[in-house]
Amino acid sequence: MDLSVVIVNYNVSSFLDQALTTLKDAAQGIDHEVFVVDNASSDDSVSMIKKKHPWVKLIANEENVGFARANNQALRIASGRYMLLLNPDTVLRSDTLKTMLAFHEEHPEAGISGCKVLNPDGTLQLACRRGFPTPGVAFFKMVGLSNIFPKSKTFGAYNLTYLDPDTLTEVDAVSGSFMMIRKEALEKAGLMDEDFFMYGEDLDICYRVQKAGWKVFYVPDTEIIHFKGESTKSLPSLRNINNFYNAMLIFVNKHHTGRRKLMPGWMLSAGIYFMMSWVYIINMVIKARQPLIDLFLLNVSLVLGIFLRFGMQLSLAPNYSQLEWISIFIVYSTLYMATFYFIGMYHRFKNNSERALIGIFIGFLFNVFIVNFIQEYNFSRIASFYCWGFNSILISGWRFIFEIVEHERSIHAGRKTIIIGKISDVVTLRNILRKSESYTYDIVGCVEISQDAIRGTVSDGIHVIGLVTELNEIIKEYAINVVILAGSDIPFSKILNDGKGLGSTRPEFVFVPELKSTDENGDIDSDYITLIDIQSGSMSGRIRR
Repeated sequence: MDLSVVIVNYNVSSFLDQALTTLKDAAQGIDHEVFVVDNASSDDSVSMIKKKHPWVKLIANEENVGFARANNQALRIASGRYMLLLNPDTVLRSDTLKTMLAFHEEHPEAGISGCKVLNPDGTLQLACRRGFPTPGVAFFKMVGLSNIFPKSKTFGAYNLTYLDPDTLTEVDAVSGSFMMIRKEALEKAGLMDEDFFMYGEDLDICYRVQKAGWKVFYVPDTEIIHFKGESTKSLPSLRNINNFYNAMLIFVNKHHTGRRKLMPGWMLSAGIYFMMSWVYIINMVIKARQPLIDLFLLNVSLVLGIFLRFGMQLSLAPNYSQLEWISIFIVYSTLYMATFYFIGMYHRFKNNSERALIGIFIGFLFNVFIVNFIQEYNFSRIASFYCWGFNSILISGWRFIFEIVEHERSIHAGRKTIIIGKISDVVTLRNILRKSESYTYDIVGCVEISQDAIRGTVSDGIHVIGLVTELNEIIKEYAINVVILAGSDIPFSKILNDGKGLGSTRPEFVFVPELKSTDENGDIDSDYITLIDIQSGSMSGRIRR
């Protein structure tokens, strides 16, 4: 057999469906087998594979055993002359597999190769070609010098940003999102190291294959799209950070030999632990920025309410002790913040000024209840009333301003939008998007994926303005800013192949992988979709009616 493809999946059913669809197209004419190792997904991944892709050899684990171990489960029984490790959140071009197999046949010294990996906006995903994280390389990457001086061979050595992305290059490592391995090289170097749960195993296998006498190549003659990080989004952030930096520790401890001994292992480990702590703190601050703003404004409102009630000198205020004043601030802030959290102001409705007004009113009622019925907390009802007014202005106000700014920005940006898909799905998606608080799309029309569609057809106000084969011309003609891809039947390979022709007119792409059918009649559930901002390659939100 020519090729064995191994995909490790974790809770990305819609992406996996699209990956397998494009993989099947790319594998035509190749003697191949495809393994999907599912790491105990809680979504419908397993049932989806059995229903839509019965040709796949499925290994369904009862627990998440990690990326390296899951790959090894399939690699041990794979029979191909070449092994392809492929992420489930990828889209292959129709020539990808043939091009990469041909490269290995023409270069017998190649043990591992990786193709060009693109972000969904068409930019190069830097991780598709890398240098090994030596102490110097890792330091320049961590402190940001690699971003400041990307063309420097010294500072840009980790992601090799000084190299031409369109030039065939021998490199230290390629990305595990698409890694083709010659079977003889794998047998000589050994399977993936199962000490790595997630991250780092691709660097490790590249390192060991080179030590075994083979070379690693970056091959830019073909390309894939990688929706980076989709499988890890369902993992807690702290665990994700720990996995990444623990992988660095394992790699350093395992391969800290030769020239790397110039820097003691304990110093490298200390640096990694420091960076892990710093990244976690920054991550927490970013996530907590809205609650921190609200907490600050709550206390500003309380101070203003107290001075308005008792005067600037607090001459009329009760003779509270310092501890009692502190308790007032704590109880007041806790009641409001708990209310804000439970009514969704920090997840589903985080920028909604109307929801903020509701939360402020409920928090006010809780505070009045405490004042009236708990004698130990005998704070002023009038001051609480003033606080309600100030909170309504400040906390709801900054969200209201944010909404206006975002709306004006979207208007000035001219977010003229087309939706690619079946006209029925396009109408449904348009209706769902209209109900979203973040709706800023000026939908020009539908680009049909069916070749039998008739231009000019109108359904519920949506016009079919063309076919997907005319996408580039449509984008230019209508000056489109946003392209929404609705459903997993979209011919990604075609769009990817033609995407370079857009030049500077390239719009933002948004992907709705699936409009889920959940009711007994199989009708689309218009209460829920997953919307993915392809410009950044990440999930941007869940839209509910």
